[in-house]
Amino acid sequence: MQREPINEYGHGNVCPECGSTKITTVTQNALIKMRDLNSGAVINPYTGKKYMSNRDKAKAYDTASTDGVGCWYHECRKCSWKSPLFTE
Repeated sequence: MQREPINEYGHGNVCPECGSTKITTVTQNALIKMRDLNSGAVINPYTGKKYMSNRDKAKAYDTASTDGVGCWYHECRKCSWKSPLFTE
């Protein structure tokens, strides 16, 4: 693997400050929530009922889409460098 510092476009694989490969990508993903218009109650997308268990909430969180609208940044775990925020 060739070591290339992360540039202003988010491309690369090492920290531009210290050269470390201990890089974490922090992403914000699109999570879709369904609510009843009149009552404001959360609707479970899997069952269609107005109750969502913690298990279903965790499942919705884990299956949140990484495609489409979102943002991310890179962070070095060694020197705490943070890249600017990138968006799609």
